[in-house]
Amino acid sequence: MRPNPFRRGFTLIELLVVIAIIAVLIGLLLPAVQKVREAAARMSCSNNMKQLGLAAANYESSYGYLPPGNNSVSAIGTFGYLLPFVEQDNIYQLIEPAKLAIPGTGVWYSGNSWTAANYRVKMFQCPSDGSDNVTASTGVWAYVYVNGPTPSAGSWSPTAYPTLGKTNYAPNAGYLGAANTSLTGPFFTNSKTTITAISDGTSNTIGFGEYLGGHNPGTRDYVSTWMGTGGLPTAWGLTETSEWYQFGGRHTGGVLFAFCDGSVRSLRRGMDSSAFVFLSGMNDGVVVTNVD
Repeated sequence: MRPNPFRRGFTLIELLVVIAIIAVLIGLLLPAVQKVREAAARMSCSNNMKQLGLAAANYESSYGYLPPGNNSVSAIGTFGYLLPFVEQDNIYQLIEPAKLAIPGTGVWYSGNSWTAANYRVKMFQCPSDGSDNVTASTGVWAYVYVNGPTPSAGSWSPTAYPTLGKTNYAPNAGYLGAANTSLTGPFFTNSKTTITAISDGTSNTIGFGEYLGGHNPGTRDYVSTWMGTGGLPTAWGLTETSEWYQFGGRHTGGVLFAFCDGSVRSLRRGMDSSAFVFLSGMNDGVVVTNVD
């Protein structure tokens, strides 16, 4: 008879060493994977913002002026007007023409306009945030914009209308919207800004920025509908911790902004507040450099 060959297995110590090595490798790999994902999300977000800038320029070419920051009667924000220029004409056709007039008639949250607002438009959202999956602590914006020292806003409860299309972007109203002519941005209440009216130059004036709708980091106060998001102020700066009336984003290193020439730049949180305000004003006569 042949003797059985001796088969040696792992000892407990060897098994623990292998497990420890695998854990170390996973620990080294995970941050790299996260960095790759964030880089991809940042690139996608940058592309979204570039498309917004180009859409606004194409709107201006078609109508002779940029879309309004918001409609004072219907509360439709800038993105509702840009729909045909971001390949979403089917949604645009649902919005009643009378509500798109400046000023319009009746609020957008009724009739076919309400149906339109429940569509999700992927390019209106930053992939680093995924606002569709964010449950806000306070509410969902029906509208938000600035036209004076106190930003105007109206909201529903956080769980009232879960299918409304959300956004992570907002147009720039300047310091306090139309309340300050020298520091007004391109998108204020009932605005019809022409490219030639941006005397500071399109490459020196912010068009759109990232917007979270509330406190970040931490529990979000609000999430924002793309239909009702109007021009935001810059009077309160670009701080480390964003509030509902400020621009802000989830990317590491800075907040992305699309300028009126279509370029996209990252601005540092905590940057000089005066420089940020001058970048938002279209006729202040100040050219800002070295802001990164």
